[in-house]
Amino acid sequence: MGSVSTDNPDNGGRTDRWQSMVMGAFHLDEALDAKELPGDGSGAAPHALLYLDNLLEVFPSSMDPLEDFEGYAVRRMLLAMRRALVHQGGH
Repeated sequence: MGSVSTDNPDNGGRTDRWQSMVMGAFHLDEALDAKELPGDGSGAAPHALLYLDNLLEVFPSSMDPLEDFEGYAVRRMLLAMRRALVHQGGH
């Protein structure tokens, strides 16, 4: 069965990165559902940080905003979310 993506095959895996985001989100949800977390949500931060770190590998610092603005925007969002979680947790 062929891909329904409109991404070009030589685009550096753009389709795969979206699949990574979705699969990672499912794994994060499963990890959070399987754990007894404190009511304040602090126990979720390590799982969320791992998810963000994995996504930052898929959306590397080499992304050029002129060539791939969407990927660059996702990377900037991931970095901001990671910083917020670390700041909240006092790490």
